[in-house]
Amino acid sequence: MAREWNAPIYNSQRWRKVAKAYAASQHYICERCHNQSFIGTGKEPHWIVHHKQHLTADNVQDDNIVYGWDNLELLCIYCHNAVHAPQGTGRTCQFDENGNLVGILGEK
Repeated sequence: MAREWNAPIYNSQRWRKVAKAYAASQHYICERCHNQSFIGTGKEPHWIVHHKQHLTADNVQDDNIVYGWDNLELLCIYCHNAVHAPQGTGRTCQFDENGNLVGILGEK
């Protein structure tokens, strides 16, 4: 999710190139659920290049954390939403195709 301190990264040409290259290296297949059910139908689910170690204001200057392929994981939108669901709350975070938080289901 883009915040004031990480928005410049997610909006950068460098990040877009890294994310696109990483996704291509994984053949656009979710690394968690291996979702391939939409491939070839023209209705492919959106994918998100996820940081395994989440970006923080403290580590956002570390190129290995931000751009290093060892810290990246290709996820379908469904798995990405599940990764960011608040634990034990019964709530589910939902993200748009760009990885921006669009809502939390179950939140009052």
